Amino acid sequence: MRSSHTTAPTLRMIVAVHPHAWMGPLQQTGYRVGAAASMAPSFLSLSLLVLVFVISLLLAVGASAWFTRRLETISDLFDLSAGLLSLLGALGANIPNYVASFVAAASGQFVVGLGIILGSNIFNTAIILGISTFAAKARYGIALTRTAAKDVRVVAVSTLAIMLTTLLAVGLLAWRAGSATYPLSIAVSVGLLATNLLSLGLFCVLAFHALQRVPHGHPARGTLTALIDEADPLPSGKRRMAATRSVGEAVLALVLALGGVIVMVQTGQAFAAEVHLSPTILGLVVLAVATSLPNTVVAFTLARTDRASACVEEVLSSNSINATLGIALPLLLWQPTHPDPGLLFPDALLMVALTLTALIGALRQRVSRLTGFLLVLV
Repeated sequence: MRSSHTTAPTLRMIVAVHPHAWMGPLQQTGYRVGAAASMAPSFLSLSLLVLVFVISLLLAVGASAWFTRRLETISDLFDLSAGLLSLLGALGANIPNYVASFVAAASGQFVVGLGIILGSNIFNTAIILGISTFAAKARYGIALTRTAAKDVRVVAVSTLAIMLTTLLAVGLLAWRAGSATYPLSIAVSVGLLATNLLSLGLFCVLAFHALQRVPHGHPARGTLTALIDEADPLPSGKRRMAATRSVGEAVLALVLALGGVIVMVQTGQAFAAEVHLSPTILGLVVLAVATSLPNTVVAFTLARTDRASACVEEVLSSNSINATLGIALPLLLWQPTHPDPGLLFPDALLMVALTLTALIGALRQRVSRLTGFLLVLV
């Protein structure tokens, strides 16, 4: 009873001296409770974003692998060349890369899309080509025959030219961003237009070269149907059914991959906004590595199945496809008003240097495991 009497006058004195003094501890306690309550939904939302990102990534990877297998089936049915097989495989395996960049550019995040392509191309040449030298059956790494090395050189030269035009485009954007924040000037716009059109033209040359190549053992004359009749013992009706089914599955896989990539990019952008992650890091590291996983599987499988030339061409074709469809094409459709790719220019230089390394390997007709180890260290 005495303690209660003592407490009551004390409380009355506090209230009398400062009517709101007793609210301080309660406000602090309420703030802590409110902060904890506000942190719970934030953590939950981040967890949901990560979950959706992983699910959409797995969907895109699985659909891309499915798309690539169907393309390989079509290639076997039509007995296509190794160059065309590598181009089709790269086109399917890199769906997450160039589609993610395209979606990012369409949503106004051009720096994110640019980082995805540059990071993916560096990953392709440094990591994928590097580990493929250890997966190859040859004793010293990836060995190319004289005929295969000749074809790889053409692909490597075309890819290097596309990488140089991409470097020029990044340099023009970086220069314009550093000089002013207004829309691109007429001179820079014309330069970007010419550069991007040149990239598309070089890619068309690369695709035409792949279409012109004929598998060894078949004459250059004859249509694709004639090649099927010579190489495929299946009846004509079953071949048509197999081709139709493969094309239908390829289209379905393409739709699933596109949907997964769109969700993945939007989720990644939402997560980056929540944790205040730089768009450059988001594109160059997170999305670039995530979208390159299907390409890793395709190139590694080609190297293990003793298709060394197709493996090297797949990596080089992947970089050409990424730069053309992920950078040149979006720049033709959208002109970024406030680009800030200055931090990505050194990465573009590294991309060109790595492509030059692959070209040197093609000239030497092999990519040694020591070279592969050095590439991985990059």
